[in-house]
Amino acid sequence: MDLKQFEYVLTVMEEKNFSRAAKRLFISQPSLSQYISRLENQLGFEIFDRSTVPLTLTYEGELYVETALKVIEMFDNLNRRIRESSQLKAGRLNLGLTPSKASNTLPVVLPVFKEKYPGIELNITEATSFQLENMLMDGKVDLCMMNLPIQNKNIAYEPIISEKLFLAAPPDFVSPYEKPAGSDGYPMIELKYLRDENFILMHPEQRIRQISDSTFLSAGIRPKVVMETGSIDTALRLSASGAGFSFVPESSARFSGLAKPPKYYSISEGFSWTLVVAYKNNSASNKLRDAFIQTVRSVI
Repeated sequence: MDLKQFEYVLTVMEEKNFSRAAKRLFISQPSLSQYISRLENQLGFEIFDRSTVPLTLTYEGELYVETALKVIEMFDNLNRRIRESSQLKAGRLNLGLTPSKASNTLPVVLPVFKEKYPGIELNITEATSFQLENMLMDGKVDLCMMNLPIQNKNIAYEPIISEKLFLAAPPDFVSPYEKPAGSDGYPMIELKYLRDENFILMHPEQRIRQISDSTFLSAGIRPKVVMETGSIDTALRLSASGAGFSFVPESSARFSGLAKPPKYYSISEGFSWTLVVAYKNNSASNKLRDAFIQTVRSVI
């Protein structure tokens, strides 16, 4: 929309005279008169009553000016909001997270991000990694905090940190095959010695389940799955109660807050997953996205 027409009409209305209005607009009086006449022909009604001295608005002209002022205000607000958004003073970020990230990572990152960017509105959605990938592609979320691997090749990501995964065992579990603690402070055990034990695993579409299944396959065993859950915290607490073995990330192990936690084991030095901030591939450069990623990286 060309706002020049509003500027010309409003200036004539204020001056009540084409000559004075033309001087304010730095154009000739004939050019201004012709412009207004063409505009009136396009609209199908006269804006100004030229029979009066000074010029006055027709009834239709009053409606036009009323609307013009509203449109100008809307454009001013739009420009202000775009300017604030570009300066990260305002805006909205639709963030998707897996449940484990919502309970362990977000509470650490969010206060720092809100302190830096108090005007940014955050909408939080919790879902499985599989669901988050679909939500990214559908535009329902802008960013996701999740773990590799990512299945969809149209999703890009920024790696944040690699986190070890541990085996959570019932507190009273004892094995003659247990090895001394490694560099992470936890004893080690090979999965092949646990083929007859009960396991509590995540649902198949969750990343930690996919990593667990791959690990079982490499160990050549088929686990006895007695329960599936969508919550790492639930699995951890069930292991602590003696219900079976589960796989948990280091952050869950260290910050569970349980009075009687499960017994933790390392499976191998390379048993880990990588936290990433993911977004739709080939999406436009985004200052807000970059600011969030930088905040997560600095905090984590």
